[in-house]
Amino acid sequence: MNELRESILSVGVADPETAVSVHALLGSDPALLARAGDLPQNRRETDAWVKSAFLRPEGPFLETAASAVADVLGEAPDKPTDDVLAAITTRPRTPYDLRAATGLSETDLDVLLPGLEAAGLIRADANPLEPDAPFWTMEHRLARFHYAMLAQHLPRWRRGYITEKLWRMTHARYDRYVCRPEFHRLAREWALNDPAAAQTTRLTVPDPRFRQLRTIELAVWSETGEPIALGTIRWKFQMVERQLKRLRYVRRLLGDPKTRLYCIAPRVEAAIAADPDPDLFVIGPAQLLRRGANEPANAPETASKGDLHPISRLVGASTRQVG
Repeated sequence: MNELRESILSVGVADPETAVSVHALLGSDPALLARAGDLPQNRRETDAWVKSAFLRPEGPFLETAASAVADVLGEAPDKPTDDVLAAITTRPRTPYDLRAATGLSETDLDVLLPGLEAAGLIRADANPLEPDAPFWTMEHRLARFHYAMLAQHLPRWRRGYITEKLWRMTHARYDRYVCRPEFHRLAREWALNDPAAAQTTRLTVPDPRFRQLRTIELAVWSETGEPIALGTIRWKFQMVERQLKRLRYVRRLLGDPKTRLYCIAPRVEAAIAADPDPDLFVIGPAQLLRRGANEPANAPETASKGDLHPISRLVGASTRQVG
């Protein structure tokens, strides 16, 4: 069972990108959905809905999101907690990253992180190349929205005088830090449909030549710890060819294992779609939300049905643009 996919489908929004955007804020919580009013049905309606429901003082969710962390913890967060949650919102962080970003000691983090995880605010995603340094990731959706959108300008959002200006200043943060993590998680869940897949993760790989860490958004690992697929993910915008080149470069850094390559995006450059590599597959949002032919429909369907599971059936297909 693909739990996140089913949860997104249960929202009942037909357009896949819009469904992911709504779910990134509300999940499938019936109580929250009941307060949300009419949900947007396409990308053009989403911005107006976010502003009216979450960013205006009269909206149903501005104060809910603003107090989300305090409600979970039972008290207002202190500065170390605020700093850690704000850092984790912008991207998944290893303990080393968090020490550099917040100035907290290893001892401080060893106490703080498990408590925030137990409260349901963050989660630890596996890091196969460094098992003792998981990727700490924001789990609580309204807390994520608070740190991504509200925290810096909360008094101004509450006054409501310059909401449109603030939205123009910060709307990119909504796509980058609120919606994109949900899409990444959906893609990793989808990749687990491969029968050989035991685990899907984010991945950072050392690049000795440039003394940098190279990141890819999706790595699929077998039960024996071998990479069987690598992917790059683009939310909302078109994926360009240099992202595919970066993906191949990371594969070389890993020793050039035999893997499939996934370009997961709503739209891709023509050069990617025309690439002749038989191990390259272009995956769109509708495909991530599509059920296999033998899967029961336990929730409203948002994408046309098709037998896309397991993923291994795609290998050797005559076309690589599916969805």
